[in-house]
Amino acid sequence: MDILLPGSHKELYRENAVHGTPKFPIKIYMNDFSWYVNNIIDWHWHPELEFALVLSGKVRCHINDMILEVSEGEGFFINSNIMHMETPASSEPAPLMTTVVFMPEFIGDCGSDLISKRYIKPIISDTSIKGFKLTGSSPWEQDILSFIRQLYPAAEKHEFGYELKIRNIISQIWYSLALNIGKNDVESQPLAISSGEKRIKKMLTFIHENYSSDISVEDIARAANISKSECFRCFRSIISKKPVTYLNEFRLKNAADLLINTSQQITEICFSCGFNHISYFGKMFRQYYGMTPKEFRKKSRS
Repeated sequence: MDILLPGSHKELYRENAVHGTPKFPIKIYMNDFSWYVNNIIDWHWHPELEFALVLSGKVRCHINDMILEVSEGEGFFINSNIMHMETPASSEPAPLMTTVVFMPEFIGDCGSDLISKRYIKPIISDTSIKGFKLTGSSPWEQDILSFIRQLYPAAEKHEFGYELKIRNIISQIWYSLALNIGKNDVESQPLAISSGEKRIKKMLTFIHENYSSDISVEDIARAANISKSECFRCFRSIISKKPVTYLNEFRLKNAADLLINTSQQITEICFSCGFNHISYFGKMFRQYYGMTPKEFRKKSRS
């Protein structure tokens, strides 16, 4: 079992990140938003199920085109393979949040066994259940929030049998969830994932894999086999940004990460992140972060 610590948080941005290990497919994070560039856990998705509890501050959780305002003591659930992003919801000090992500087979083998058939598949295959807020307004929500709070200390202590304890807590969380939103022994048919969601995932994946190259909106649209105008519509409706804005921000965030964690020259970082002119890179960086790349590096290291 791994616990997220400062310096290792970058892997959460990648939709292909491995959470935990094949033999123990669960990972528990302690997320201090101040560790992240611009205090943002950017758009990503993963096959794991996710539960979170806000320990301090207030978090704005974007789940596709749905926005949840989650205050201290509240939490949220995100279903498998659903796009999401988290940001601070106010200018107060960066929020603190504990998150647990785990593969469905952590509770059942997701084959033909009874647990999987009756209590897991009906929920993860229902794409109308993208995610929701846990306010604690009902006893079952209170139970889930209490269980989430127990996970990080259990993992951190690494006492003998902690894996069993964590497995038991996760089973209790899922029991509360399935009992209150599950479909109990009903073979659900997967609902069609929206074409917009499929398209935006293809386009974001293309950007993540090719941001260092000279790519255009036409290239981004081509990745999803759609027109340029449809590309703009997908970005606007789901992540509320133009494709070029998202591309440049993604490049800038990668540049900021390199400024913090490497000794590469600023010019080298500029070109490796897809910018063709150092002056344009400097201008964009200053607009986004409020300082030059040199000032940003100096401040982050101090």
